Amino acid sequence: MVDPEILKNTKTTQARLREVFTCKKGGKDWAIKERLTDLVRSRVHEGIYHSCKNHSLYLSVDLAWDSLPINKFTVPLLQYAQGKINIEQASKKLEDIDPELKEKFVEYDDEGAVKDINLMRLYEVSVSLIRSYVTRRVAAQTSRFSNLFPYFKFEARGTDTPSKVRAEVLSQRVEMMTEQFGYRHVFEQAIRSMFMYGYSLMFPSEPWTREVHWRKGEGEDLESYVEKEGIHFISPHPTRTFYDNSAPLPAINTNLGPNWIGYWDIVRYSDVRENVAYWNLGDVEYTNSLHGLVNAYKDFFDYYFDHDVLSFPRKTDWFPFGNERTSQKGVYAGEDEDKAMFISTIYMKLNPKAEGLGDYPFDCWLKLIVASDETVIYAEWMPSIPAIYGGINQNDDRMANCSFAHDLMPYQDQMNNIVYAMLHHMKISMFKILTVDQDALDEDVKEYLMASLAEDNFYQKPKAMFYSGAKAADLGIDTKNIVSVVDVSQELAQGISMSLNSLFQLLNLVERLMILSPQELGQAAQREISATEVSEIANSTNTIYSFISEGIDEMRAAAKKMIYEHLVTCSTTEFNVPIKRRFSLKTITDAGLEIEDTGDQDENPQGRNIIGFPKNLVHEYLFSSRDGAERSRDVQAAQTLTQLFSQIMGMQPVAQALGKERIFNILNEIFRMSGAGYDLALELDEADEAQDINMENEQFISNLKQKMPQFEQMLQMVMQQAQGGGQPPMPGQPQQGQPMPPGQAAQAAGAPPPQAG
Repeated sequence: MVDPEILKNTKTTQARLREVFTCKKGGKDWAIKERLTDLVRSRVHEGIYHSCKNHSLYLSVDLAWDSLPINKFTVPLLQYAQGKINIEQASKKLEDIDPELKEKFVEYDDEGAVKDINLMRLYEVSVSLIRSYVTRRVAAQTSRFSNLFPYFKFEARGTDTPSKVRAEVLSQRVEMMTEQFGYRHVFEQAIRSMFMYGYSLMFPSEPWTREVHWRKGEGEDLESYVEKEGIHFISPHPTRTFYDNSAPLPAINTNLGPNWIGYWDIVRYSDVRENVAYWNLGDVEYTNSLHGLVNAYKDFFDYYFDHDVLSFPRKTDWFPFGNERTSQKGVYAGEDEDKAMFISTIYMKLNPKAEGLGDYPFDCWLKLIVASDETVIYAEWMPSIPAIYGGINQNDDRMANCSFAHDLMPYQDQMNNIVYAMLHHMKISMFKILTVDQDALDEDVKEYLMASLAEDNFYQKPKAMFYSGAKAADLGIDTKNIVSVVDVSQELAQGISMSLNSLFQLLNLVERLMILSPQELGQAAQREISATEVSEIANSTNTIYSFISEGIDEMRAAAKKMIYEHLVTCSTTEFNVPIKRRFSLKTITDAGLEIEDTGDQDENPQGRNIIGFPKNLVHEYLFSSRDGAERSRDVQAAQTLTQLFSQIMGMQPVAQALGKERIFNILNEIFRMSGAGYDLALELDEADEAQDINMENEQFISNLKQKMPQFEQMLQMVMQQAQGGGQPPMPGQPQQGQPMPPGQAAQAAGAPPPQAG
């Protein structure tokens, strides 16, 4: 964590950065600028080249994810069949999609006008196996955090009460930030990226985002207020991120990894020119080195960028200076407003004193916004790590790892092949041949048959055909063979059935190899399964989910660290937050905080908000603690622990020695392992700790012993429901899937009811 005030006192400021990067040739800082510019150019070029070279790994996933359930050309055909567009509009839409489609589906008359549209009865479809399975895994992980309030829960390393006050106040202050900047949605997108691409990187758009507005105060006076402030996270696509590959990327969370990291994009020059915060806008240089990548990797740029934007200025190569690097540079000018420009945001770990950027003697992260190849148009120091990383089953020793979606892609391709084969068989089965003995029919009957078969609706009305039986007998022709039908549908029915069976077998193979189960996907079992099997499936699924959650928890821990460090170093706004636990006025004051003045100046701060400044929250916190419950189920262990706990409560000296805190911990663990999906989360607050421990323990243990049989019965019901027993709940207890009110759960465990407020 780097304090901006300390940087200011050591002359390591943004003003100094601007002085260096806007220095002209011959100035006192020209040598520093030239050295840093060369460093920036080499890293930007290396990063963008690496992105283009390895884009196919991620492009393949996006192509599979974006596969449409129907092909594009079927849309105008369906609209025409439904009467929503006329025949001319259908022809125009087909031509816009692909000129060859117009020749395939459109019929013309002798004058060249559109006469008819050939509508297909069967068309090819794409099966998106990746979207189905990724959605299920994302839903399972997102639901673990989406209903947490607060979304990020901070825990203090200190065990004293003022430390707990700071941790709870910090959790509530960050919860305000979560709602203002939509962190729940942001992290849902990050989790989806982990399953699709293997990892996700998120960067702060700036050290501290702050929006101020006006509102009416007392009377007609206007007053300013802070609409929102916090960290605005952005998550670039993996094809547009780059980093120092000399160290493992996950180590960026602990500031022990890459020494530089960043992302890039393509924008119009006018978008950069209109930003008043940028520098050197009249000196943005370019070369053909980056622009040439657009043609070299055309499939990559055509898929991810708009064609209208991909128009770059070009530098004419003069033969006499063709081998000189500086002669190959051009400068963006006013006429290039609509031209494209590479813009990169790169973070580099530097020592300000060693680089001549200030007197701060320790390494800091410097953020640079670079236009085109090397022109720095903005720079600032970061108070914390530059990015947070989250990955699922990634090998740190590999430059690129396959993701969950990559593992599914071969099976999706095979499934599409099977579906295509089945549709091909169905098309062949619709093909019928009528063999007609023309010697037995008159000319008018033959013309009638030909005209009937030429109609599109020949199968809708019955057709009558008259022939002369006497004439046929004279010719020795069997009348049964005058018209015969060659039908191939019966021979192909077996092939269609085999295709369907192949689909089911392929899905079973996918579930085994990808460690999935039909129950996990919300499907009913094909046979009756025992309670033991249900428990084993649940335990295996929870084990996989816990392993997957490791990478997500690493990103959340890094996010908590980043948010805390940015908050206490960049924010100076007073906060007003509520807290759930009860603390004494002295404890809150010792933490450097105050109680909101509500007019009742009593010594009991219950139900009143706490106010303070972010600098009061500076403390040592435990960022790696898991916010959500493990959700793992071990019903047998919960039953064993319940029986042991019941026996311990029968021994009065041992029960008194346990005390409230240990008893609450045991009850919390029983609920966690029962699989009820609800955390009891009983804990002592300061008001309970201030009471007479001996008398309170005796009364508490006595009440708990009386309630223990009822508690065991209630827990047995909960565990039976978790195992799928389906027994109705006890009277007064919540239905399955509904959380138990904390007060009711505590009273069922023998605890005294909570006080008001």
